Parts: sequence; structure tokens; C-alpha cells
Amino acid sequence: MHTRIPSTFAMFIAAAVLASPPAAHAQGHGRPKTPRAPTTPAATTQTSTSATSPIANAPLQIATPSTSFRQFGSWLDDASVAARGDGFTSVTLGYWRMAGTSQTDLPMMSAGVGITDRAQLTASVPFYQTSSQGTSTRGLDDVYISAKYNLLDPTLTISEVGLAVSPVVEVLSGVPDDRLHFAIPVTLEIRRRPFRTYGSVGYFTRGALFSGGALEWTSVHGVTLTGSMTHSYSAKNDVMLDQLAVSRQRADVSFGVGYPLTRTAATSVSIGRSLTSVDQGGTSLALSGGVSFTFAAAASRP
Repeated sequence: MHTRIPSTFAMFIAAAVLASPPAAHAQGHGRPKTPRAPTTPAATTQTSTSATSPIANAPLQIATPSTSFRQFGSWLDDASVAARGDGFTSVTLGYWRMAGTSQTDLPMMSAGVGITDRAQLTASVPFYQTSSQGTSTRGLDDVYISAKYNLLDPTLTISEVGLAVSPVVEVLSGVPDDRLHFAIPVTLEIRRRPFRTYGSVGYFTRGALFSGGALEWTSVHGVTLTGSMTHSYSAKNDVMLDQLAVSRQRADVSFGVGYPLTRTAATSVSIGRSLTSVDQGGTSLALSGGVSFTFAAAASRP
């Protein structure tokens, strides 16, 4: 479950992105590219504020844009790794709708490969286009490179419990400096066929704590249904945002369906939204979908 959409919050990338049983593909997200203009109660309108007002049921009006926003981030993955030489590639698209803005990521390209039977490398490279108040921007979105190490393999334990740690390198786009950051997710997975559940907790060095979980059901025909939820807490102090009582927390949910096309290819779609108020930068609609391909290491020759 996984990250620079033009709002005061980073957007949740749906947690069921192209799950190719039994492996889930990790995802994350970074900061907004362009902080959205805050809204404040009409009786206390600010001309230079830092985020959306958290006050509900009050008359709101647009204030001037600012450059301050909460630091949120999420990462959701399972504890499984590809065998040495095995891996996957995927091409997906995503769409997010917020208050007055929208973003489309196309393509979102990901790839992963097992470097040992306990470790794999994964990279994600998306391209974005945003639309806000009649203007649009486009370019390279945040890039993520992770190395997942399997401490407990769920396929080798009697209890089918897995544990993994996945150091992540985050390269933010659209910011002039301070682009390089890191995340440290720890993931637990439990299998009870036809169900599988997994979740991640960790920290982004930008100043965001996160947690997330998913429950997956797989039919005898390989169709998967996945529900997920992520939560993020901004650990950085911001006096202006604190005075505006802007929440330090963000939560998002999604539901996805995966379908195997062949033994090595699968497709999926997912839909989600924020539990956070749209007026505070939440996502009213999040859609994603695409195709994923797995590959196996060539058999060794005598």
C-alpha cells in the first residue's frame, strides 16, 4: 500500500496495485508538488496561510497559496520475496481527484528482481500530469528504490508467517533541494488460505510515521480481492499549521480486484478514497489499473 499530488497531503497509491499472487508490489508516495491554496473560515480569513482549515461546516473561501504543508507518506508491502533470478515488471496508470485539482500518472513503471533467495531489489518510476484551475504541469514523479530482505519466509514456516525489512530510497521531484530521503518499512505477513493478510509500519526521514494493512482473498481460479487501509502521522512541528488546528493524521482506504491473464501475466484495477476530509486535502477518488508480468530465472545448464 504505497506516494506529490498538488494538495497539502501526499496521496495514497492504492494498496492492491497489480498483486500477482502470492506477491504484492510495494508502493509509496512523497510530498505534494504544489501545495494547494488553503481554505479558512470566512470570519477569520487569512491572506497567507499554510494548509486547509480543519473546521467543518463553516463558510470557506480561497486564501492565497502557501508553501507549508504536513509531511505524510505511506508504504504497504508483503513479506514475500522473489527467488533468485525471478522477478516482475508492471505498467500501470493512476488517477487522483482532489478539491479543484486532479492528477494522472501514466505510465507508472515498476520492476523487481530477486538477487538471493531472501532479498530482492525493486524500483518504481512514474510520470505525472496535474490539472488545477485551468493550468497543467507534467514531468517525472517521485522515484522509489527499495531492497527487501526476508527475515522469515512465509512459505518455509509451519505457521506461514513472514517478516521482512525494506530500506527505501526516495527521490522527490518538483523540489529544488532536499530531494533525497529514506524510509524504513517493517512488514509482517500471515497466510491462511484462501486468505492472506500483510501490513507495514515505518518512518520516512521527511518526518512521517506510517502504518498500513491489507486483507486478500484468492479464489480457486486465481482471482484476488484485496481491501487495504493506510495511516500516516506527521511528526514534524509546524507552528502555523498547529495554530490552524490542521490534523497531523491522514487515512486512506482502497479495494482492488486482480485477475490472472496467463501463468505469467495478470491485470488488476483498484478504487479508493481518503477518510480525511477533501477540504483538508483528502482524495475524493483514487483509481489505478494496469498489467503485471512475472519472469523466472533461466534453468541452469549442466
